[in-house]
Amino acid sequence: MSKKYRFHILGLCHLPTSEEYMACAFTQKNVKLCKMLMDAGHEVWLYGAEGSTAPCTKLIQTHTLEDIREAWGEGDNRYDIGYDWHNQQFRHDINKTEKALATLKFYASAITTINKRKKPDDFLVVTQGMYQKPIVDATELFLTVESGIGYRGSFVRFRSWESSYIQNFTYGSEHPRQSINGSYYDRVIPNYFDEKDFPFVEEKGDYFLFMGRMIHRKGVMTAIKATEAIGAKLILAGQLSDEISLATLKAYPHVEFVGFADAKKRAKLMGKAKAVFCPSTYLEPFCGVHAEAMLCGTPVITTNFGAFTDYVIDGLNGFKCDTLNDFVEAARTVDQLFPAFVRETAEQFTMKEVGKMYQKWFDDLYGVWESTDEGGGKPHGWNYIKS
Repeated sequence: MSKKYRFHILGLCHLPTSEEYMACAFTQKNVKLCKMLMDAGHEVWLYGAEGSTAPCTKLIQTHTLEDIREAWGEGDNRYDIGYDWHNQQFRHDINKTEKALATLKFYASAITTINKRKKPDDFLVVTQGMYQKPIVDATELFLTVESGIGYRGSFVRFRSWESSYIQNFTYGSEHPRQSINGSYYDRVIPNYFDEKDFPFVEEKGDYFLFMGRMIHRKGVMTAIKATEAIGAKLILAGQLSDEISLATLKAYPHVEFVGFADAKKRAKLMGKAKAVFCPSTYLEPFCGVHAEAMLCGTPVITTNFGAFTDYVIDGLNGFKCDTLNDFVEAARTVDQLFPAFVRETAEQFTMKEVGKMYQKWFDDLYGVWESTDEGGGKPHGWNYIKS
């Protein structure tokens, strides 16, 4: 029987931890992490804003929606957070030195509650790296972990990355031009999804899909140019930005922009698409869209670097491309792939399978704690071998 632990999970300052805001990758991971741990029988204390609805043993409300509106809102009362996030990027102070009052309240409340209630063998789950370092420094829990690193700025002792790319990028960035060692207790664990949200669809429609932020680094124009070359329909779904306007998109008759897509709309669009374009020009730490598409049995057409080198099997569940011509050829031939096999390769992303990986990681780390003086000095660390 798996051991049960208590987790203190740090939510977000700028958004409630709620399925309503699943367009935010951090929110999405936190909601599903809470669900996964609760389903496994663990105790989960979630620290987050008013309106947080992720399943948990106990919610510690750290700040209010009014605090978020005062920090980042613009008086749009149609939305709880005070601005139209369906049609623009989420607002936050992650990269700013001076923190908003909402952030400072989040820090203070989390620190006070954790220090009052913590047990020495509790896990503290850091979800945004250096941004949450003030809480880590003030609570000093041995079992502090970063559970899903897809960002720069990780720092704790025990870390799990979303892909081998971001793991090795981090190691190299921390020790440039050096020959370095890895850490046995670090892990690569992929992002995770509730398979009920992305049902398998065998029969595909007549369109290709791009889903994500409408920014150049996501490769929107590559998807547009590739589908234009073969005279195919392309649906774009996601949040607009200052970089790509509706006027820009209207210049391409084969393109249909459908705006923000909630969970049901995402699954419907992905399930019937011939393929989903993920042509990011930056090194994707993971790219949740490509996993969601494959869970629907829909092949992906991606670049040939970043996380895609871990998870895309060229010519089987998608294509990894190096040139515009590669993207065009992939679009021409993608209907030769088998949706059932695409879905099979995506089983690794289900909460059931990823939950097993997390359980082993937490068990391994708990063994390290037990081997410390504080944990009783038991022989459960590196030298422990099960009988």
